[in-house]
Amino acid sequence: MEVRACARPIRAVHEEASDRAVVCLHGYMGYPGELALPAQRLYEAGFDVFVPRYPGHGTNGRDFMGTTRNDWIGEAERAVVDAMGAYGEVFLVGHSMGGAIATILSKRYGIRRTVLYAPALLIPSLPFTLVSIVSLFIKRRPQPWQSDPRYPFFDDRDPDDDAFLGKEYWSWLYPKQIRQLELLRREAVSLLQETSTDMLVITGGQDQVVHKDVGHLVVDTGSGTNEWLHLEQATHLIPYDIDQEARETAMERTIWWLSQ
Repeated sequence: MEVRACARPIRAVHEEASDRAVVCLHGYMGYPGELALPAQRLYEAGFDVFVPRYPGHGTNGRDFMGTTRNDWIGEAERAVVDAMGAYGEVFLVGHSMGGAIATILSKRYGIRRTVLYAPALLIPSLPFTLVSIVSLFIKRRPQPWQSDPRYPFFDDRDPDDDAFLGKEYWSWLYPKQIRQLELLRREAVSLLQETSTDMLVITGGQDQVVHKDVGHLVVDTGSGTNEWLHLEQATHLIPYDIDQEARETAMERTIWWLSQ
């Protein structure tokens, strides 16, 4: 199991350690490098930053098929617990599925402030019953995928990382793991009303995965003081978005929210 260069966990710690840390959580079939830009900006703002890699992510499809939501949440939780043992205050940033995991861990550990990029709390296209049935018979089936050079990379990577991960992950549908994602999503939504964390949710008008009404869901359901920023030109991939203005606005608001 070789971890691709872009998927190695990120650890950005000042020589004179900060008393504040941020744990950033990547998405389903994603990898830590997708959060390299917010990690860099948070570090520059004085936070120590940690971006863990979930089991089965950033290596190959066979590894991925052997994992469940408990593995993904568990690795994120280990990073949060480690940070809480070393810092006075710990914040969370989560993208897509990482946003759902951040919601779960915010409730579990009483995190004061969290930022959610296009959190996977509202996915209209996820047919749970059908996926559950199919997952009993099919491990994976192909789907079209091609690299989009418009998206910028901010991580350390080998030149073929995108093509390799595309071949192993994004060119396939994995019914069992999609079912695990839906169960994770349901758990996160069920905890929202009990979560007193102050959450900033950021959505994109060009997002084809998560419906923008997830902003209403977080603001109206969560028990904390929550805010919603909708960026009309942003896609689902807010931390490394095609639209520079949307991307930069998201980074600025992230720093602002966690620095209050």
